[in-house]
Amino acid sequence: MSDKKTNAHCAICGAGYHICNTCQQQKSFKSWRVVTDTVEHYKIYMALHGYTLSQDKATAKRDLEKCDLSGLEDFNPPIRAVIQEILSEEDEDIPESQKKEP
Repeated sequence: MSDKKTNAHCAICGAGYHICNTCQQQKSFKSWRVVTDTVEHYKIYMALHGYTLSQDKATAKRDLEKCDLSGLEDFNPPIRAVIQEILSEEDEDIPESQKKEP
């Protein structure tokens, strides 16, 4: 992969990576490669995207707890801040209506 030009940057960590034309031109669905450099970072992206739409911290926290957050200190600062905000949410601060069993 070192012989390919960097033409994309991960939405989670900012790392540069190469994305092929096939993934860039995919119209029927958005490939994870268009948004992030790894599948694990795409899972984080999807959890944060869901949170942005719903503002449901309980669900976002459950989703993020299933993700590999290693390297969190190297994530883009705004992404890291939102993750830390969600994960710091205490269960008692979450309304009963939002609490669900996993």
